Amino acid sequence: MLTVLVCEKTKMVRSFVVAGILFLLHLPVLAQETKTLKEVIVNGSKQPFQRQSGALVVNVSGNPNFKTAANTLDILKKLPGLEVTSDGTLLLQGRITPGIFVDGKPLVMSPEELQNYLLTLTPDMIASIELITNPSAQYDATYKGIINIKLKPDGSLGFKGNLTTNVQQNAYRLADNNFLLTYKTKKVAYTARLGYTTGTTIRTYDALQHQASTNIMATNTKTLTGNNNFNYQLGVDYNFKKDHRLEILLRNYNIDRTLSSFNTLHTTDSSAKRIVSNTSSDNNTGLIQNNYAANLNYNAKFGGSQFQLLTSLVKVRNRQWEDIQNTNTITGQQIDYWKTALQNDVLIRTAQADLSGNRANGKWSTGAKFAFYTTKNDLHYDTLNINDAFVTDSGRTNNFQYDEYVSAAYAVYERTMNKIHFSAGLRLEHTRSISNAITQKEVTKRDYLTWLPSMELTYTLKKNQQLHFSLTRRITRPSFAQLNPFRFYFSPLNYWVGNPYLLPSVTNAFNATYSLRSFSVSLTMGRETDPSTRYPEYNRITNVLEYLGRNLPYNDFANIETSFPLTITKWWRMNHNIGGYYKREQTPYHGVTYTIPIAYFKITGNQVFTLPKAFTFDVYYMYTSPNGDGLYFGKYISNIDFALQRSWLKGKLNTRINYYDLLNTYSVTRTFREKSIINNRLRHWVGMQRLAVTLSYNFGASTYKAKQTGKNEEETRAGF
Repeated sequence: MLTVLVCEKTKMVRSFVVAGILFLLHLPVLAQETKTLKEVIVNGSKQPFQRQSGALVVNVSGNPNFKTAANTLDILKKLPGLEVTSDGTLLLQGRITPGIFVDGKPLVMSPEELQNYLLTLTPDMIASIELITNPSAQYDATYKGIINIKLKPDGSLGFKGNLTTNVQQNAYRLADNNFLLTYKTKKVAYTARLGYTTGTTIRTYDALQHQASTNIMATNTKTLTGNNNFNYQLGVDYNFKKDHRLEILLRNYNIDRTLSSFNTLHTTDSSAKRIVSNTSSDNNTGLIQNNYAANLNYNAKFGGSQFQLLTSLVKVRNRQWEDIQNTNTITGQQIDYWKTALQNDVLIRTAQADLSGNRANGKWSTGAKFAFYTTKNDLHYDTLNINDAFVTDSGRTNNFQYDEYVSAAYAVYERTMNKIHFSAGLRLEHTRSISNAITQKEVTKRDYLTWLPSMELTYTLKKNQQLHFSLTRRITRPSFAQLNPFRFYFSPLNYWVGNPYLLPSVTNAFNATYSLRSFSVSLTMGRETDPSTRYPEYNRITNVLEYLGRNLPYNDFANIETSFPLTITKWWRMNHNIGGYYKREQTPYHGVTYTIPIAYFKITGNQVFTLPKAFTFDVYYMYTSPNGDGLYFGKYISNIDFALQRSWLKGKLNTRINYYDLLNTYSVTRTFREKSIINNRLRHWVGMQRLAVTLSYNFGASTYKAKQTGKNEEETRAGF
């Protein structure tokens, strides 16, 4: 059995090497066919992992490795090169936030809404997951990576329902409840999805800063978030004519949230013995967000051509209130008291058309997309003055409006000749934006055209061996939160501010992959120019630490990843993923340009045991070596999870018990490199250690699975 204890890293690596050799000697042969993303079909006995052109196909249905997964996030964290952080954020290759697709359609959501949706998908609902690390010109340029979740197809007519309840407990309790009902006739499929989340989550932030005066300030913040969130989705899928389908989707996501944050600033002299000051801050926040969306999709076949039209209309309404009081803990005297009121309104309109067909012994596809985004933000600060009256704080009050127009078109051609499959494509994206910082009376206009070529080549060495190469160019526009020049506080002396002058970044990447049955090795390297980042500025007089946004000159990156499943016996299976990562950012800071190479590795694995009485037990482990970025060192990260699963009532009732972060070791710690400028260490912890119990009950005869709404990348950049 492989061990993952940090103190036994040498033994662990040796065990992985032995496991890899055993894997190559004993795996059965399985024929593999090269197909595109939308055409992956695997028949017969399925390998856990398969390479299909530029995609890694993970077969989920019937796979013992995912039997104990409570939801899709538990599946994704076991995929090679993919990390699910403690707050549910997805990271691919340590640097990419991938786009989520369902059955080939984009499903881009805010972290809260996306997590809520992924929590509703259990392993028995998913046929396979396709992981694309280098998307072609066919996809929106913002997607540097794609996760395509393929649901099981419909199998019969009539009603089918699923009721899932997930209760998580650590110091606080959180419950996710979801209900899915489908009804299918020969021509029409109706779907209804309801979700309700209630309970509390916890997050802590602490920092230790040696100030310019040689004093030492310790910051501790504890934030409790109360949730009372409700969402629903209604859909109709109508096959009104042979090879013609119309899909209508309506979605509503409501957030009703309260945040109670308590912060202390404890300052001592350089000896850490004499107290210089001790202050506390109470921040009580209320947030109400209403997301409304409508999608109208049309698919049709005309002879040998296929046409698809995707349209969406999204309206978001945000209202947030804060009440912040800072007090001298030693004297009990109030230092200051302010209130904030944020109004944020967003309107998004998109339309996308795609046409594909066969010509000249190959396949062609072309399409166009238009997106128009409008946002209005009004943040008002009121401060209590010496006369006990609240007056407008003009230094922090801000009004910001942003409009963006994106027009895109692409063309892709692909062909297979003997053992070689290749594709080449070109995408053009024209962006025009206007950011208006009304309070500062600053208007920033952007107007640029970006050319984004892509090339792919797959060479089949043998029936079970492939070499794949790809070269792509992608663009990443700043998110609207990064552009917004509002001030958002971590603590009374710590906040971040957006920058409306940020430029988009462009990434050129090369990928080479070798696959042998389920074993694969993938190498990716490239350069990102003008990457956006946040950097700290420390005021030695006021001791205020603010994080500002800017573009760096470039970021070089490279990584190598390997994945291999291994069956020891009929009752013992294991899978391991090993990745090595390298990056080098050029970071100008205070007159010095730091170009620091950073290399680290990550190991994830799980072992699955089939126990008597139809129980399945799973042990998952993860270790990331110390890393960081151009200005910060990062501490290692590790965690161990346990899971137990069993089905009842002939498979209709599924029960799972998951214990996450058994040793409570998952936290993110950063230390500033240049101590002569800022001597600071900070740590984030989000209460990952918890016990979760999941009950999922299926009823009805139909096996129809609902198609999901195709949200667009603009909604993610809006932060909703």
